[in-house]
Amino acid sequence: MSKTNKNPKDEFILEVTQTEYDDAMKKGWTDNDIQKPGKHRYQRATRFAKPEDLLPSNIKVDVHLKIDLDIFEHFEERYENYQTEINNVLRMEMERNLAKEKAEKEFIKAVAEQVKELIAA
Repeated sequence: MSKTNKNPKDEFILEVTQTEYDDAMKKGWTDNDIQKPGKHRYQRATRFAKPEDLLPSNIKVDVHLKIDLDIFEHFEERYENYQTEINNVLRMEMERNLAKEKAEKEFIKAVAEQVKELIAA
């Protein structure tokens, strides 16, 4: 495999020969592991992810979700970006549950400390 830099800042070309491809296949590689024979042009990234881009709240996942028709119609009729609004409602519920769980853990910890103090006394 050889790399040719046409313009080091913009792109590079990766050339895979038939021999290299065949040798890789004999080793048990798949098409997911090596490019097919030929020249392959790649462009370098022009934008790099910022730390905030990598927060779970900023990463969108494409899922197939079945919801009741009346719920769908409610959001679709009222909000131009109904998917965003559904996500906002789900986020509020998640954050409420997390806050409740945190409060419960803090309560249990406080009770445990009081029990510990009573036993020590």
